[in-house]
Amino acid sequence: MHNRYMALMLIALIVLIFSCSKDDNSNNSTPDDTPVSDSEIIRIPVIVHVVNYQPDPFTISDEKIKSQIDVLNQDFRKKNTDHIKTPDEFKELVADVGIEFYLATIDPNGKPTSGIIRNESDVTGWDGKESNDPTTPIEDSKLYFTEKGGQNAWPNDKYLNIWIADLSDRNGNLGLAGYAQFPGEDPRIDGLVIDSRVFGTLPPLDSSHKLGRTATHEIGHWLNLRHIFGKNDNCDEGDLIDDTPNQKSQYKGHPVHPQNSCGSNDMFMNFMDYVGDSSMYMFTKGQKERMRALFNPGGLRRQLYINNK
Repeated sequence: MHNRYMALMLIALIVLIFSCSKDDNSNNSTPDDTPVSDSEIIRIPVIVHVVNYQPDPFTISDEKIKSQIDVLNQDFRKKNTDHIKTPDEFKELVADVGIEFYLATIDPNGKPTSGIIRNESDVTGWDGKESNDPTTPIEDSKLYFTEKGGQNAWPNDKYLNIWIADLSDRNGNLGLAGYAQFPGEDPRIDGLVIDSRVFGTLPPLDSSHKLGRTATHEIGHWLNLRHIFGKNDNCDEGDLIDDTPNQKSQYKGHPVHPQNSCGSNDMFMNFMDYVGDSSMYMFTKGQKERMRALFNPGGLRRQLYINNK
């Protein structure tokens, strides 16, 4: 009788525990409707497509590619030592964006990968630029298609795609450092295209792009940031972010603070201007908020966040 009583008590206890556990779970939000906390570090796997121009091949080692990943993790985490150069009036605005990047280790089929794929062809980075013209079919942008000499994008809801390709001008010099797609573009072209001479911190490098900041800038676009300056020299058309001062036009080279254009000092040292690598070194808290909003429920990169949790 005693044993039977003990057995019944044990069963009742198990039922009670299961019931409480079920009730607790019912109060929890599902991953699909849980906002990203301010303190959470968002980690994004990167696949690097090296499309080497066979008539005049460039050199880019795995170590050079890895050095770029290091730069991204410094710049987006406020671990870049040069952010201390930020002028006093902007120091309180400098943000740790809380986003980190790493070379993918698993491919879309679940197999191990180095995160770097290489091929050689007669395709250049300009063969992807046509996608910015809405009248040109995406299929004409050879860079994004393996069967046309480029490389297919990996699923954009799981990876950040970076294509490294030649962007030389007619004279063989660096014509365009890079370009990127904003969120919401066709998944086949979603990512950024960068010339090897501005990628990473190891040689060969263009003299004005030795710190890997082109990728930081272009990923800013991929994360929904606009240029910090207005369109067509217009102080009224800014980047839609409150804590970046209105700025009439772009800066290049290495300007000296202060510079004034729209009734306030310009934040040309922001990663979203066009200054030389050594003269850009900060994102603002407002830019951080705009980037991270992409990963919240309803955001255009929400599924990328969910798939990498």
